[in-house]
Amino acid sequence: MLERLLSRWRGVALTLFTVVATVWLSMTGGLSLYIHPRYFVFTSIMAVIGGILAIAAIAVTPGRDDHDHDHDHSHESDALGTSTTRRGNRRPRLGARQRIAVIASTTVTLVVVATAFVALIIAPPVTLSSAAVENRSLNANAQTVDSPISEGETLRGRDTSSFTVKDWAAMLRQGDGEQQVLGERAKLVGFVTEDPDAPDAFILARFVVNCCAIDAAPVGVAVHQPGWQGTYPVDSWVEVDGAFVTNPSASSAERVALMPTTITAIDQPSDPYVY
Repeated sequence: MLERLLSRWRGVALTLFTVVATVWLSMTGGLSLYIHPRYFVFTSIMAVIGGILAIAAIAVTPGRDDHDHDHDHSHESDALGTSTTRRGNRRPRLGARQRIAVIASTTVTLVVVATAFVALIIAPPVTLSSAAVENRSLNANAQTVDSPISEGETLRGRDTSSFTVKDWAAMLRQGDGEQQVLGERAKLVGFVTEDPDAPDAFILARFVVNCCAIDAAPVGVAVHQPGWQGTYPVDSWVEVDGAFVTNPSASSAERVALMPTTITAIDQPSDPYVY
Protein backbone atom coordinates (compact mmCIF):
# COMPACT_ATOMS: atom_id res chain seq x y z
CA MET A 1 0.00 0.00 0.00
CA LEU A 2 2.71 2.46 1.02
CA GLU A 3 4.91 1.40 -1.88
CA ARG A 4 2.09 1.98 -4.39
CA LEU A 5 1.24 5.34 -2.82
CA LEU A 6 4.82 6.61 -2.93
CA SER A 7 5.40 5.30 -6.44
CA ARG A 8 2.22 7.00 -7.67
CA TRP A 9 2.99 10.38 -6.14
CA ARG A 10 6.73 10.46 -6.74
CA GLY A 11 6.33 11.95 -10.21
CA VAL A 12 3.85 14.54 -8.95
CA ALA A 13 6.17 15.57 -6.10
CA LEU A 14 9.17 15.90 -8.45
CA THR A 15 7.08 17.96 -10.87
CA LEU A 16 5.94 20.31 -8.11
CA PHE A 17 9.48 20.77 -6.79
CA THR A 18 10.70 21.54 -10.31
CA VAL A 19 7.84 24.01 -10.87
CA VAL A 20 8.49 25.80 -7.56
CA ALA A 21 12.22 26.00 -8.28
CA THR A 22 11.68 27.30 -11.83
CA VAL A 23 9.18 29.96 -10.75
CA TRP A 24 11.44 31.04 -7.89
CA LEU A 25 14.46 31.30 -10.19
CA SER A 26 12.37 33.27 -12.68
CA MET A 27 11.28 35.75 -9.99
CA THR A 28 14.79 36.19 -8.57
CA GLY A 29 16.64 36.33 -11.90
CA GLY A 30 18.38 33.03 -11.26
CA LEU A 31 17.21 31.50 -14.54
CA SER A 32 20.10 33.28 -16.24
CA LEU A 33 22.40 30.75 -14.57
CA TYR A 34 20.74 27.95 -16.53
CA ILE A 35 19.23 29.18 -19.80
CA HIS A 36 19.48 31.98 -22.37
CA PRO A 37 17.26 35.00 -21.60
CA ARG A 38 15.31 34.43 -24.83
CA TYR A 39 13.77 31.35 -23.18
CA PHE A 40 12.75 32.96 -19.88
CA VAL A 41 9.11 33.57 -20.82
CA PHE A 42 8.64 30.16 -22.47
CA THR A 43 10.17 28.34 -19.50
CA SER A 44 8.07 30.25 -16.97
CA ILE A 45 4.85 29.54 -18.89
CA MET A 46 5.65 25.83 -19.17
CA ALA A 47 6.44 25.71 -15.45
CA VAL A 48 3.04 27.20 -14.60
CA ILE A 49 1.31 24.70 -16.93
CA GLY A 50 3.23 21.86 -15.29
CA GLY A 51 2.15 23.07 -11.86
CA ILE A 52 -1.51 23.22 -12.91
CA LEU A 53 -1.34 19.66 -14.28
CA ALA A 54 0.35 18.38 -11.12
CA ILE A 55 -2.34 19.98 -8.93
CA ALA A 56 -5.03 18.53 -11.18
CA ALA A 57 -3.48 15.08 -10.73
CA ILE A 58 -3.63 15.49 -6.96
CA ALA A 59 -7.27 16.57 -7.12
CA VAL A 60 -8.51 13.91 -9.54
CA THR A 61 -6.55 10.71 -8.87
CA PRO A 62 -7.67 10.03 -5.24
CA GLY A 63 -11.34 10.11 -6.29
CA ARG A 64 -10.66 7.55 -8.99
CA ASP A 65 -8.76 5.37 -6.52
CA ASP A 66 -11.64 5.48 -4.02
CA HIS A 67 -14.10 4.53 -6.75
CA ASP A 68 -11.98 1.60 -7.87
CA HIS A 69 -11.54 0.52 -4.24
CA ASP A 70 -15.29 0.58 -3.56
CA HIS A 71 -15.99 -1.12 -6.88
CA ASP A 72 -13.65 -3.97 -6.02
CA HIS A 73 -15.25 -4.44 -2.61
CA SER A 74 -18.73 -4.48 -4.16
CA HIS A 75 -17.79 -7.28 -6.50
CA GLU A 76 -16.12 -9.17 -3.68
CA SER A 77 -19.28 -8.93 -1.57
CA ASP A 78 -21.50 -10.21 -4.41
CA ALA A 79 -19.19 -13.06 -5.26
CA LEU A 80 -18.21 -14.16 -1.79
CA GLY A 81 -21.41 -13.56 0.14
CA THR A 82 -20.32 -14.25 3.70
CA SER A 83 -17.74 -12.72 6.03
CA THR A 84 -16.20 -16.15 6.54
CA THR A 85 -15.60 -16.50 2.82
CA ARG A 86 -14.22 -12.94 2.65
CA ARG A 87 -11.75 -13.72 5.40
CA GLY A 88 -10.64 -16.72 3.45
CA ASN A 89 -10.04 -14.56 0.38
CA ARG A 90 -7.98 -11.84 2.03
CA ARG A 91 -4.62 -11.07 0.49
CA PRO A 92 -1.84 -13.21 1.89
CA ARG A 93 0.72 -11.58 4.11
CA LEU A 94 3.91 -10.43 2.42
CA GLY A 95 6.86 -12.76 2.67
CA ALA A 96 10.26 -11.66 3.96
CA ARG A 97 11.63 -11.01 0.45
CA GLN A 98 8.55 -9.02 -0.52
CA ARG A 99 8.80 -6.89 2.63
CA ILE A 100 12.46 -6.17 1.88
CA ALA A 101 11.55 -5.21 -1.68
CA VAL A 102 8.82 -2.86 -0.45
CA ILE A 103 11.17 -1.24 2.07
CA ALA A 104 13.90 -0.83 -0.57
CA SER A 105 11.50 0.68 -3.11
CA THR A 106 10.06 3.04 -0.50
CA THR A 107 13.54 4.13 0.59
CA VAL A 108 14.61 4.82 -3.00
CA THR A 109 11.47 6.85 -3.61
CA LEU A 110 11.99 8.97 -0.49
CA VAL A 111 15.68 9.52 -1.34
CA VAL A 112 14.84 10.62 -4.91
CA VAL A 113 12.19 13.07 -3.73
CA ALA A 114 14.39 14.44 -0.91
CA THR A 115 17.38 14.84 -3.25
CA ALA A 116 15.25 16.71 -5.78
CA PHE A 117 13.92 18.98 -3.04
CA VAL A 118 17.41 19.85 -1.80
CA ALA A 119 18.90 20.28 -5.30
CA LEU A 120 16.08 22.38 -6.74
CA ILE A 121 14.84 24.42 -3.79
CA ILE A 122 17.31 24.51 -0.88
CA ALA A 123 20.76 24.40 -2.52
CA PRO A 124 21.85 27.71 -4.11
CA PRO A 125 22.45 27.63 -7.88
CA VAL A 126 26.07 27.46 -8.97
CA THR A 127 27.80 28.71 -12.08
CA LEU A 128 30.18 26.96 -14.43
CA SER A 129 33.82 27.30 -13.40
CA SER A 130 37.36 26.55 -14.51
CA ALA A 131 36.70 22.81 -14.14
CA ALA A 132 34.22 23.10 -17.00
CA VAL A 133 36.77 25.07 -19.04
CA GLU A 134 39.14 22.09 -18.90
CA ASN A 135 36.39 19.74 -20.07
CA ARG A 136 34.99 21.95 -22.84
CA SER A 137 38.12 23.28 -24.54
CA LEU A 138 38.75 27.01 -24.29
CA ASN A 139 37.96 29.07 -27.42
CA ALA A 140 37.11 25.95 -29.43
CA ASN A 141 33.98 27.72 -30.71
CA ALA A 142 35.31 31.27 -30.70
CA GLN A 143 35.40 31.37 -34.51
CA THR A 144 31.67 30.67 -34.64
CA VAL A 145 30.79 33.36 -32.09
CA ASP A 146 29.42 36.60 -33.56
CA SER A 147 32.16 39.19 -33.79
CA PRO A 148 31.45 42.90 -33.26
CA ILE A 149 33.20 43.67 -36.54
CA SER A 150 32.94 42.02 -39.95
CA GLU A 151 35.77 40.83 -42.16
CA GLY A 152 37.55 43.81 -43.72
CA GLU A 153 36.31 46.30 -41.10
CA THR A 154 38.71 48.02 -38.75
CA LEU A 155 38.64 48.75 -35.04
CA ARG A 156 40.42 52.05 -35.46
CA GLY A 157 38.30 54.88 -34.10
CA ARG A 158 35.53 52.58 -32.83
CA ASP A 159 34.13 52.67 -29.31
CA THR A 160 35.11 49.35 -27.75
CA SER A 161 34.05 50.13 -24.19
CA SER A 162 31.09 47.73 -24.36
CA PHE A 163 33.08 44.83 -25.81
CA THR A 164 33.19 41.72 -23.62
CA VAL A 165 35.65 38.86 -23.36
CA LYS A 166 33.53 37.08 -25.97
CA ASP A 167 33.93 39.94 -28.46
CA TRP A 168 37.71 40.15 -28.13
CA ALA A 169 38.13 36.35 -28.26
CA ALA A 170 36.05 36.24 -31.45
CA MET A 171 38.04 39.03 -33.10
CA LEU A 172 41.36 37.38 -32.23
CA ARG A 173 40.29 34.34 -34.25
CA GLN A 174 38.99 35.96 -37.40
CA GLY A 175 41.18 36.87 -40.36
CA ASP A 176 43.65 39.58 -39.38
CA GLY A 177 42.07 39.92 -35.94
CA GLU A 178 45.34 39.62 -34.05
CA GLN A 179 46.79 42.60 -35.91
CA GLN A 180 43.53 44.48 -35.44
CA VAL A 181 43.53 44.27 -31.66
CA LEU A 182 47.20 44.97 -31.01
CA GLY A 183 47.47 48.27 -29.16
CA GLU A 184 43.75 48.42 -28.39
CA ARG A 185 42.72 49.07 -24.81
CA ALA A 186 40.09 47.03 -23.03
CA LYS A 187 38.44 46.82 -19.63
CA LEU A 188 37.16 43.27 -19.22
CA VAL A 189 35.43 41.24 -16.53
CA GLY A 190 35.83 37.49 -16.17
CA PHE A 191 36.99 34.70 -13.92
CA VAL A 192 40.55 33.47 -13.56
CA THR A 193 41.60 30.12 -15.00
CA GLU A 194 45.05 28.74 -15.69
CA ASP A 195 46.91 29.02 -18.95
CA PRO A 196 48.24 25.44 -19.14
CA ASP A 197 51.18 26.51 -21.32
CA ALA A 198 52.31 29.70 -19.57
CA PRO A 199 52.65 29.91 -15.77
CA ASP A 200 53.28 33.67 -15.97
CA ALA A 201 49.83 34.35 -17.45
CA PHE A 202 46.24 33.45 -16.71
CA ILE A 203 43.16 33.24 -18.90
CA LEU A 204 40.36 35.72 -18.27
CA ALA A 205 37.36 33.59 -19.19
CA ARG A 206 33.58 33.70 -19.60
CA PHE A 207 31.01 31.18 -20.79
CA VAL A 208 28.94 31.91 -23.89
CA VAL A 209 25.40 30.52 -23.61
CA ASN A 210 23.43 29.92 -26.81
CA CYS A 211 20.59 27.86 -25.33
CA CYS A 212 21.35 26.66 -21.82
CA ALA A 213 24.27 26.05 -19.47
CA ILE A 214 24.69 22.53 -20.83
CA ASP A 215 25.88 23.87 -24.20
CA ALA A 216 27.85 26.80 -22.73
CA ALA A 217 31.21 27.30 -24.46
CA PRO A 218 34.20 28.89 -22.67
CA VAL A 219 36.00 31.79 -24.31
CA GLY A 220 38.87 33.84 -22.95
CA VAL A 221 41.89 36.05 -23.49
CA ALA A 222 45.36 35.69 -22.00
CA VAL A 223 46.43 38.17 -19.33
CA HIS A 224 50.19 38.49 -18.79
CA GLN A 225 50.75 38.75 -15.04
CA PRO A 226 53.75 36.89 -13.55
CA GLY A 227 53.04 35.69 -10.01
CA TRP A 228 49.28 35.95 -10.41
CA GLN A 229 48.76 32.71 -8.49
CA GLY A 230 49.52 34.38 -5.15
CA THR A 231 46.95 37.15 -5.60
CA TYR A 232 44.15 35.93 -7.86
CA PRO A 233 42.93 32.39 -7.09
CA VAL A 234 41.52 30.24 -9.85
CA ASP A 235 37.76 30.89 -10.28
CA SER A 236 37.97 34.31 -8.62
CA TRP A 237 36.41 37.18 -10.58
CA VAL A 238 38.49 40.17 -11.64
CA GLU A 239 38.25 43.30 -13.77
CA VAL A 240 41.31 43.83 -15.96
CA ASP A 241 42.16 47.18 -17.54
CA GLY A 242 44.98 47.17 -20.06
CA ALA A 243 46.12 46.98 -23.67
CA PHE A 244 46.61 44.09 -26.08
CA VAL A 245 50.22 43.26 -26.93
CA THR A 246 52.18 40.44 -28.51
CA ASN A 247 52.22 37.81 -25.79
CA PRO A 248 55.54 37.96 -23.89
CA SER A 249 55.08 34.30 -22.93
CA ALA A 250 56.64 32.38 -25.80
CA SER A 251 55.29 29.07 -24.48
CA SER A 252 51.66 30.20 -24.52
CA ALA A 253 49.31 29.13 -27.30
CA GLU A 254 47.76 32.61 -27.14
CA ARG A 255 49.83 34.87 -29.41
CA VAL A 256 48.16 38.05 -28.14
CA ALA A 257 47.73 38.90 -24.47
CA LEU A 258 46.24 41.68 -22.44
CA MET A 259 48.98 43.56 -20.63
CA PRO A 260 47.21 44.87 -17.52
CA THR A 261 47.48 48.35 -16.10
CA THR A 262 45.23 47.38 -13.20
CA ILE A 263 43.63 44.14 -12.01
CA THR A 264 40.80 44.52 -9.51
CA ALA A 265 39.19 41.66 -7.58
CA ILE A 266 35.38 41.83 -7.82
CA ASP A 267 32.35 39.79 -6.81
CA GLN A 268 30.80 37.45 -9.33
CA PRO A 269 28.36 39.42 -11.52
CA SER A 270 24.66 38.70 -11.11
CA ASP A 271 24.70 37.47 -14.71
CA PRO A 272 28.02 35.67 -15.13
CA TYR A 273 27.42 34.41 -18.67
CA VAL A 274 27.56 36.27 -21.98
CA TYR A 275 25.24 35.71 -24.93
